[in-house]
Amino acid sequence: MLTLLALAGCAAQGSLPADAEAQLFARGLAEIAELYIEPVASRRLALSAMARLSRLDGELHARDGVEAGSAGALALSYGGRDIGHYAMPADTDSRDWGELLATLIAAAKQASPRLAALSQDTIEQVAFDGMTAALDRFSHYSAPKLARDQRAARDGFGGIGITLDTASDIFRVTAIIPQSPADRAGIRPEDQIVAIDGIATAGRSHEEIVRQLRGPVGSTVAISVLHPGTAQPGDLRLSRTLVIPPTVTASRDGDILVFRIASFNRSTTQRIVEELAQARQQTGGHLGGIVLDLRGSPGGLLDQAVSLADLFVPEGPIVSTIGRHPASHQYFAASGAGTAARTPLAVLINGGSASAAEIVAAALQDVGRAVVIGSSSYGKGTVQTVLRLPNDGELTLTWARIITPSGYFLQTHGVVPTLCTIDLGDDDRSLAAGLQRVSALSAAGLPARPRAALDEGAWSELRRSCPARRTSPVIDLKLAERVLADPKLYGEALHALSVATQLGEGAPAGGRPEPGSTPEPGSTPEPGLTDFKRALSSQAH
Repeated sequence: MLTLLALAGCAAQGSLPADAEAQLFARGLAEIAELYIEPVASRRLALSAMARLSRLDGELHARDGVEAGSAGALALSYGGRDIGHYAMPADTDSRDWGELLATLIAAAKQASPRLAALSQDTIEQVAFDGMTAALDRFSHYSAPKLARDQRAARDGFGGIGITLDTASDIFRVTAIIPQSPADRAGIRPEDQIVAIDGIATAGRSHEEIVRQLRGPVGSTVAISVLHPGTAQPGDLRLSRTLVIPPTVTASRDGDILVFRIASFNRSTTQRIVEELAQARQQTGGHLGGIVLDLRGSPGGLLDQAVSLADLFVPEGPIVSTIGRHPASHQYFAASGAGTAARTPLAVLINGGSASAAEIVAAALQDVGRAVVIGSSSYGKGTVQTVLRLPNDGELTLTWARIITPSGYFLQTHGVVPTLCTIDLGDDDRSLAAGLQRVSALSAAGLPARPRAALDEGAWSELRRSCPARRTSPVIDLKLAERVLADPKLYGEALHALSVATQLGEGAPAGGRPEPGSTPEPGSTPEPGLTDFKRALSSQAH
């Protein structure tokens, strides 16, 4: 998923004002009205929320307009008996509809024992699920606990840098982040965490242990660690640091460097820069090629997709976005400072490659920078903006569509690879057939036709020629390494799909955003629905 982070100001976690629910719903409705990619009336969203709540108790019904017997009125009934009549606000009045929705929920909870027994978080989740059901499938609400976990995965958290086995009651370490406090303290995989701050871990939940290990950056935590083969645990006191979950795995086969990118978070591009520098040092400054394995990568931060592509694109466009809100109109081009702008490059994709992964693959393919291998990608060509709500939850809204350098929309079309492997096995015969296919594609003399020129029928035919698949066959990597190792094959593969680097017709006009228009992730914006000084760290589902 590709998401643009727009973190609005929020109240401190804990108690909220008495009318917090009305404020929460009003904020959500206002954000949707302002930012969603298509206009949508608050009335429709609020009634959709009530319809979803009615599913929890079949005796509860909300009827509006003519159905309620009076135009402009809304009737709430329970068990066939009206329990309240309410004047309906103007269709687009998000504040009044938020207040009315809170009033309807309060009345419904009084009448319905089932609703009354639910937690406030559950009620809010169901109501927002109803609202977002009236939008698109990528827009959704996350309750406070899930939202905090998502923020930690995107932007990092204060911790010690370990991963614990979640399938066991024993809190066994399964992985260590290099250079983390845990790594420097000598904690290793298979060690067991037996106590934290003097409290034994035995019998406690995984969620509770994770919560205790995390804390403010710079704070300390005392842990007792039992090493395999020892009888007594050792005590350590560690200072928490900013931990950003790793999303990149690097490996090297001779002078070919392979990056497996699971998703795009705040550290993705920096991790690749570091691995590139290390590989160059190990190979004496010579890299024969780079493979970006984006198979199964669901996306992540937009700014990371742009910065990653920028490493490899010497000049020209990377991606554009366009939506209903003026701030959604953005154009990103190569900075010219790429550190690997000439190294031969291959990109692996499949049906699980989406959003940020598709931006990278399309950018590198469109400007003739990389050979794209595998199957067609997912085709998620929209950007989501993440808004932090007053209850510490998050509202994720689709707010822009993605346009590739050659000028076509990624939505539904996705990326069709240069070299399709959908019909190839993993044996040597298939490898030979795939290599012959590269030369055959070049010999066919395909025209340099921007994909933006394809109509829907041609797009459907193109995707049918290489349908999306979820598997990650070995043949993809084998072909990539062989093509990169042979300059002639590599040149033929690039020539097989040469397209213009200029935006096609229908692409948005305008230059790059002004400096400062996309603040760094985690920056704190000023509150206010119309103040768009938000943290435009451009993230995806």
